[in-house]
Amino acid sequence: MTTPASPSGQQTNIRKVFYQCQLGKSDLDSLFAMACEGIPQPQVRVSTTAGETLFWKPSLAELVESVHRDAPEVHGDWANLTLQADATSQEKGVKISIDKERTEVNFSGSDTTWAYGQIARSEKFLVSRGAVFSSPRYENVITFVFLAFFVGLGAFFLIHGVDDDTVADCVNRAKNASRNDVFFNVFMTVTFSFGLLFLFFQLLKRRVSRARLKVDVDVSRDSWWSRLSNGEKIAAVVVPLTALGVLGAVATAAHNLWGK
Repeated sequence: MTTPASPSGQQTNIRKVFYQCQLGKSDLDSLFAMACEGIPQPQVRVSTTAGETLFWKPSLAELVESVHRDAPEVHGDWANLTLQADATSQEKGVKISIDKERTEVNFSGSDTTWAYGQIARSEKFLVSRGAVFSSPRYENVITFVFLAFFVGLGAFFLIHGVDDDTVADCVNRAKNASRNDVFFNVFMTVTFSFGLLFLFFQLLKRRVSRARLKVDVDVSRDSWWSRLSNGEKIAAVVVPLTALGVLGAVATAAHNLWGK
């Protein structure tokens, strides 16, 4: 916050950051109206940056109209939006900054109860709109680590022993194949398959749960599956079936060639 110190000689400043907020037109109207509650005669400025141009107006509706008129290439899914509202006495103020990755909320005021109450109300509102408290980047890193693990595990399981190329080695593998632990092979195949399927659906879920900022229309509150496009739903069915088919064929070929 850039609000000056209040005339009372003290001020409480509270800042919180949220990720994956999915905000539509009515959500933004409600959030901004709620954030300004308790600020006497607030001086409001709503702004956005489009390309190299900064637009600002005293209300969201006026800002949207201005951007659509002067920057028609900017559509309903905006990249950033900022609300700044301060009391004329500087006793209370709020700043909300929203972009494609996170939403930052700042409340300041000489009234500590008001500041903490407003940040709690904002947090509850944003959580109901999909907000989380940690960046999805870390979850993506964990997902790709697990993906690499399952791929590496599956590859090792399938090609283990492929470097044995003598006739005697081939005969020994053929003899040992009859004594292989079938349950172990099935367990490894199932683990590998379900691991990949889990990661695939996690990626789909995170795709539709990413942060959204729409100023012209409302954002759906339905389940993540219902928010998938028809193409994504088809892919969610076809890709796993295809992957399982390919995995089964590769496992069968590996079993026949290498005794696994």
